[in-house]
Parts: sequence; structure tokens; C-alpha cells
Amino acid sequence: MPHRRRWPTTTNEANAAWALARQWLRERFGNRQDVAVLDIGCHTGRFLGGLPETWRRHGIESAREPCRIAHETQNVTIIGARLEDTEAAWAGQFDAVTLFDVIEHLPDPGVGIAQAARLVRPGGVLLISSGDLDAWTWRWLGSGHWYLQTPQHLSVISRRFLGYMADKLGLDLRDSAIIPHRHARASARLNESVRATYWGLRQRGGAWRLPHRLLQTLPGFQQLRHMQSVPWTMTLEDHLLAVFERRM
Repeated sequence: MPHRRRWPTTTNEANAAWALARQWLRERFGNRQDVAVLDIGCHTGRFLGGLPETWRRHGIESAREPCRIAHETQNVTIIGARLEDTEAAWAGQFDAVTLFDVIEHLPDPGVGIAQAARLVRPGGVLLISSGDLDAWTWRWLGSGHWYLQTPQHLSVISRRFLGYMADKLGLDLRDSAIIPHRHARASARLNESVRATYWGLRQRGGAWRLPHRLLQTLPGFQQLRHMQSVPWTMTLEDHLLAVFERRM
């Protein structure tokens, strides 16, 4: 497993995974003009729209209206509605395949990763972004983490799992980064860190009640006592972006 780096915050893109993935792909392919990219779950094609215009943009998306927008505004070719139903002719056709916030919707992430990997040509790359089970907020909040409050989120991945899948599928895990779900100022990240800490203390009870009450007295945090549910810590580093390369 390569060393995990932190996401560079010097970007105007709010979506951390998109910002780092675009940066990584540009570094990877340099001045190449004809790069075939597939974004699984592309929605309206906004990620693909931020890539060089000469690159061939493809998407998989089930919603009809987003498909239309992606095609008309970002020149995206939709090759299917669902990953598992993609025609066999597309196997090994893409220099890069991306899955942003898709894996958590799958009952079996391993199957989804295998299906995506078959679409990558030898020497190409597969980029995956999702919740990171190794992040401190996951260890602190456990099954109460905000990412699991959405009924459609079924799975959480870890670095160990990704290493296992790389070995199983004949991939090399080239890079990984700790990222937030979205970029925000340091003040917003501090606020969410305190709220997450407070909620974990509240759920534990017992001796944890003392620091729990102490946090309520801090200037600017008296409102914590009115919290009714786990905070959505979208600006904290509880996601990851992993980059795989398909072996030649």
C-alpha cells in the first residue's frame, strides 16, 4: 500500500475527489490529446466537463434528464444506464475509469470494482472515491457516522480492502489520498470536528459526560446542547481517493 497523501486545499473546486482526480489525470497523461475517460455515475457530466476538451468523455448514468444534460452541455457519450449492464464490447476501452461516491451504494463493493476494472485497458487507471473506514470520525462514531444515515449507503471501504482487491484483480494500487467530501475553510472544519467529538461523547455517556458538558461551555458552542442527530461532517477528511493501474 503506497503512502497516503493529504488532499491539497489550494483549489477552487468544492468537490475534493474531483479536484484531486483531475489533477492526477492531467499529471498522468500529460500532453496526450486523445484520452478516453469513463465516469461511472456521471450524472450531468460536471466532472468530465473539467477535463481537457480533446479527451473523449464517456459516462454511465441511469437518470434520463442528467444524461441529456451531460450529452448536450459536456459532450458526454452515455454508454449505459448501469455498470453491470455495460456491453462487453466496452471492456478494455478506457485509459481512465472513475467512480465517485458510487461504491457505497453497492451491496458487494468487490463485484463493482471488478466490473469497473474490466473496462480499463492494460496500462490504464481506475480511480475510486468513497468513505474511508480508517478515518478518525468513523472510528469515533462507528455505525452512527453521518455517511450511513442515507438509506442508500450500504458499504464502507478501507485501505486494507482496496489492497486486497488490487491483488485479486491484477491491479497495482499506485496512489491514495485522504480527502474530505467537500472543501471548506479551516473555521468550518474546526466547527465540524467539535460537533463530531461532542456527539461521540454524548452517545457514550458515563465518564464521558464530563468532557461532553465541558464542550457546551466553550464560547460559540453553547448551541451543542440542542443537537438532535449526528453532524454531517462533510468537510472533514473521512473519505479517500485511490488510484489503481491495470497491469500490462
